[in-house]
Amino acid sequence: MPLSATRTALGGVAVAFAVLLTAGPASAAPAHSTPAQGTPANAAATQTGVDRRVLLTKADQPPAGEAYGDPWVNPYFEPGVTGPICWQYGRDTHASAGISARFSTQTWFHSYNDVWVFPSADQAAAFERQWRADLSTCVDRNPPGETGSFVLDVTKVGDADGVEVLRFTSGVNPYPATQHWWVAVVRQGTAVYAVQLLDYRNGDPQPMPFDDTVAKIKKKLATYYP
Repeated sequence: MPLSATRTALGGVAVAFAVLLTAGPASAAPAHSTPAQGTPANAAATQTGVDRRVLLTKADQPPAGEAYGDPWVNPYFEPGVTGPICWQYGRDTHASAGISARFSTQTWFHSYNDVWVFPSADQAAAFERQWRADLSTCVDRNPPGETGSFVLDVTKVGDADGVEVLRFTSGVNPYPATQHWWVAVVRQGTAVYAVQLLDYRNGDPQPMPFDDTVAKIKKKLATYYP
């Protein structure tokens, strides 16, 4: 399974589309499956060892023109082997803790907020460098096929407060439909924070604005993980 972190069930074919958050080998099987039921946010924060307050609020998510619901915190998040979209699932991240939350609107958008915390700022920087290196082979490692998921392109669509905003066009075999991910990854101090916005709108939608979201991420990281 090329993109191998399965998120929580979203209903129908959307369940399949929700696997597209980390890249593994093309022959890998679906990994990191997440049952539909969750746990309270405070319980999940205790399990992952991350200060729950580092997460953005629903008001801080990229403006989608729709209201976000309260976050669902993933109690099965694996910060030690799971990175942002196109990370090779299973490779050691060297993170000491992490947390993942999903903010959803009623129709088109699911915003995944993932945080990795490291023993040192150097290890956080190494994690970001490895992810950026993975981007150069993401499409080749995730081709269309009979099973698994695929990535058609990775495109830089802008900058937000000095952070690149990327668009991934992806899908799940054998379904022909594709969708976009709008992704910003922020490293500061001993932590890395990724916002990965799954966009189910048809066609070629305009990029989502991330400026306010990135600025708020930087403030959060400076407060809790300097």
